[in-house]
Amino acid sequence: MASSLLSSLAFLITATIVIANPTVTISSGVVIGTTVTPVNQPSATAVVNAFLGIPFAKSPPQRFSPPEAPEPWSTPLQAQSLAPSCPQQNISVNGLSLERQLALPVAGDIQQSEDCLYLNVYAPQNSSSSNLTEVLFWIHGGDLIGGSASQSLYTASPLPINENIVLVIPNYRLSMFGFSNSPEIPSGQQNSGFLDQRLALNWTQNNIKQFGGDPSKVTVFSESAGGWSAKQLLAIPPSPLPFQAAIIESEALELPGNGTANYQNVSQHFNCTDISCLRNVSMSSIQDYVSKNNLFFKPVADNATSVSDIRNSINNGTFANVSMIIGTNKNELSQLVFLISGGGTFNVNQTLDNICAAIHIQKPLCNLFIGQLQKLVGGNLTWPDISRIVTDTVFTCPTGAIANYTSGHGLKVWRYRYSASLNDTGTFPGEGAVHASEVPIVFGTYPTENATDQEVALSKYMQHAWASFAKNPDGGPGWPQIGTNGGLELADIGSGNSSGENNVTFWEADSYCGTLLGYAEQLGFAW
Repeated sequence: MASSLLSSLAFLITATIVIANPTVTISSGVVIGTTVTPVNQPSATAVVNAFLGIPFAKSPPQRFSPPEAPEPWSTPLQAQSLAPSCPQQNISVNGLSLERQLALPVAGDIQQSEDCLYLNVYAPQNSSSSNLTEVLFWIHGGDLIGGSASQSLYTASPLPINENIVLVIPNYRLSMFGFSNSPEIPSGQQNSGFLDQRLALNWTQNNIKQFGGDPSKVTVFSESAGGWSAKQLLAIPPSPLPFQAAIIESEALELPGNGTANYQNVSQHFNCTDISCLRNVSMSSIQDYVSKNNLFFKPVADNATSVSDIRNSINNGTFANVSMIIGTNKNELSQLVFLISGGGTFNVNQTLDNICAAIHIQKPLCNLFIGQLQKLVGGNLTWPDISRIVTDTVFTCPTGAIANYTSGHGLKVWRYRYSASLNDTGTFPGEGAVHASEVPIVFGTYPTENATDQEVALSKYMQHAWASFAKNPDGGPGWPQIGTNGGLELADIGSGNSSGENNVTFWEADSYCGTLLGYAEQLGFAW
């Protein structure tokens, strides 16, 4: 009888331990999370503690205004489901979503709401306030018009298990909602999307210890417009500095047009003469109008959250003195060139005209550009020529310039080129290592059905390299720092059948940059 009772009690205690949800107490109140089983991990059953949809700001925020600190809660917060995405802006080509045509990660299928200023925390089960580990803080891409912390690309990542790190992923406001360019918002407060990111970093500093993260060991990692955001964080860092290092993948921002003029356009369309009126227009009405008319809202260079040229910040000592990984993919824009060229029906002149129109290059400059390109390749332009030249102008050359300039001013910088061409990322034959194709490799969320041995091993390599850098930024990710190996310092990741990196000279990536960087500067892609 006694033995039976003890067995029953032991079972109940064990069952309680198994089913108990992870719980922490932060500055705003008690948070009850859940557990999730990541994909592509050594154990099919291992779980991570997941705290989903934690408000890092008062939400919903006042439209177009800076975020405010979250209000405390008196009853435990059930942080067990993903929050909505911030409102997205769609770009259509021939009636179809550009993101879907290019097979880019999209958040359009996730519920959208202005009540979106939430973040997710993923932590190893053994982490606690007395057992701290390093933190990776992700800023998602999407050209500042799309993306979400709730995308499956991030939510099932095995990084916390594989590398024993805490992962923080916030939402931030996008498009007109995040970068309104409104003249009625005071200078320094117009880029509410960037202010959201900064408040999420501040929340991380104040609270991550309760989840087992070390607030003194936060590394910002980022991709595309997220990389552009991270660059701005480095150029105008908060004080005290809320991160120890930065990883910037495929940094770029490709938003044409005039944000101030587009704000006035939207105001006039809805018969609004002040911001109060625009705040009463429905979210979906604004979304529909800016999407259908391709109205873009580039961040304001306010010297508070964004600068037009980071060299000034570096020269005057403002730029954050932290270690940095920065790099690009070998074939970033081959998909876009393929789409613009008519899906394979290649006509050189028409394709170049379409590309110039797409990135708003005026005809005289476009003609000059085309002439220089023909001289660069020594004859007629082929499809691979154009694909490389567009990629180099927007991504490779500006990134190389940033890497060299920051390194030349004393920062520890490591540069890479992601070259892996994997079957399950392809939308057309021979596209190569396209934009965002490294993201599921870094997060370990690549599709398993057709994964090759190279893909599996490459993902393990990149997860470990990024995490090793977060654990010891000054030690680097495993290849030579710029300026330490006679120029043989560009890590070519995943080239051929490689599941790691090979050191190559920068000239292999940058041979066109003497010509193209000047155009990148004129077009606003550099610095």
